[in-house]
Amino acid sequence: MKNIKIVLIAVIMLLLSACGSKTPFSAQQPLENSALVYVYATSVMSSGESTSSKDFSIRINNKRYLERIKSGEYMAFNLKPDSMTLSATRSQIEEQVLKLSLQAGQTYYLRIKDNLEGGKFEFEQVGASEGAKEIAKTGLAGSSEESPENIITEFVNPKEDKKEDMIVKEQPVAVQQPATVITPTVSTKSLSKSDEIEKAYNLKQKGILSEEEYKNLKTEILAK
Repeated sequence: MKNIKIVLIAVIMLLLSACGSKTPFSAQQPLENSALVYVYATSVMSSGESTSSKDFSIRINNKRYLERIKSGEYMAFNLKPDSMTLSATRSQIEEQVLKLSLQAGQTYYLRIKDNLEGGKFEFEQVGASEGAKEIAKTGLAGSSEESPENIITEFVNPKEDKKEDMIVKEQPVAVQQPATVITPTVSTKSLSKSDEIEKAYNLKQKGILSEEEYKNLKTEILAK
């Protein structure tokens, strides 16, 4: 019996430490060109019932957010200012839907209330003062474990800092034109061999002919 009590105490302490590891609520400001939407879960006690331990999945425009939310937890979404449909589903069966027209720079509080009479739950929008007071008692959903990455196009993400020194600007590439090969033509109709050789020599002096080309041309002239 004593050993059972020790085990029960250890389990209770473990549960308390797990709850205590939750990241407490931290107020945010909407990102630029976004609406900040808080979703948080509270629970009410019905007579003879215990606090609900069920979790809820959240959908944004029918796209499921991978993290779940439980009683005493909250989530924060920076969403595009547009008409949005958000829903909370309990046990993958019961769903409550809210349709919102989000405005940039505004903050919205959406509350999940579980364990109501008849086993029902509510998903509703509440005023800023009431929502701020209630959400301050919650902790970040999933913060005690690694959260999976979520890809929802309705999210507005922080802009990355521009690092000019990391930007490689494209420089125009100079196109090298092929070298023009000049082939000297020496007319032999009215020139003597000496004249032809002299003309070839002048071309060599101007750099048009190389020494080797000059010698070859000279040999050809003399062989005529």
